[in-house]
Amino acid sequence: MAKKVNNEEAEVTEVAEAKEVKETKKVTKKTAKVEETPEVVDAEVKEETAGEKPKKTAKKTTKKVEETPVVEEVKEEVKEEVKEEIKEEIAEVKEEVKEEPAEAATESEPAGEVPVEVSVEQKLVALYTLQQVDSKIDEIRAYRGNLPLEIQDIEDEIAGLETRITNFKAESKKYQSDITNYKIKIKETEALIKKYEEQQNNVRNNREYDSLTKEIEYQTLDNQLSEKRIKEITAKDNDVAAKVAEAQMRLNELKSALKEKKVELHSLVEGTEKEEEQLLERSAEAEKFVEDRLLVAYKRIRKNARNGLAVVGIFDEACGGCFNRIPPQHQLDICTHKKIIVCEYCGRILVDKDIIAQYNA
Repeated sequence: MAKKVNNEEAEVTEVAEAKEVKETKKVTKKTAKVEETPEVVDAEVKEETAGEKPKKTAKKTTKKVEETPVVEEVKEEVKEEVKEEIKEEIAEVKEEVKEEPAEAATESEPAGEVPVEVSVEQKLVALYTLQQVDSKIDEIRAYRGNLPLEIQDIEDEIAGLETRITNFKAESKKYQSDITNYKIKIKETEALIKKYEEQQNNVRNNREYDSLTKEIEYQTLDNQLSEKRIKEITAKDNDVAAKVAEAQMRLNELKSALKEKKVELHSLVEGTEKEEEQLLERSAEAEKFVEDRLLVAYKRIRKNARNGLAVVGIFDEACGGCFNRIPPQHQLDICTHKKIIVCEYCGRILVDKDIIAQYNA
């Protein structure tokens, strides 16, 4: 009987140990998951241990208590890292918030100036005013005619002639230098010829006499060649001198013509200079009421148009620039002054009689 009891106790202890091993494995797997909180793990352990004996639960909880400190340490490290990241983000946001007001202050208008809102109707009036002022400036400049262009052409031609004369003089100087060198060479050859003639009187045999005779003939031919070169260069130098004289004469004529043109232009400018300055000031004032994008479009249209008209009125239900008929709906949109309408044929900006009346007023 004692043996049977011992065997039964041994089996019970083995079963208990096997269950404890399984439970410890489950607990270790759960503790390996850092994302799970200790409270969730405790709840799972309590659900698994429900219905079992108090002794086994006590063992499990003691083992759980031994395993949870590791999880808590990992959790604390993660929390510290998250806190540091949050602090860095907060510091960056604060810096951005500090920088934004400074940038806004620089971009905004100076203190004390209130931004003026310009309506579409005011923009149209400003554009029509700008167009009329620019047209008057064109008339003033057209009154001057082609004098500015003629003066520019004369100045360019004068600069070209001066450069040409300078080159001719440099070429003539080179020719004079070559002539001087050939003259020096001729003197040297004449001295050699005299020397060889003197040596002929003291020769001992015919071979020496013949060699000296050949040297004299060679130096004589060289002398003649140098004289020929001098004549050729002198002829070229004379041609260059004639060209320089002709260019100088033309230069003097152009200078006198330039002086007369400048006097004439000055007399024309003097009468319209004040008016042109006033118109330019008025044009600058009108540009203040037009936004940059619209002003660029105005200048582009004006540059491409033959007559320089970028803003035109409506006359007899037609465009004042290309004279094509405007649809009734477009006419209605133009009269409402709610948006800027351009001609669908020529691309000019269209205004109605009310805008023109406001300009005249």
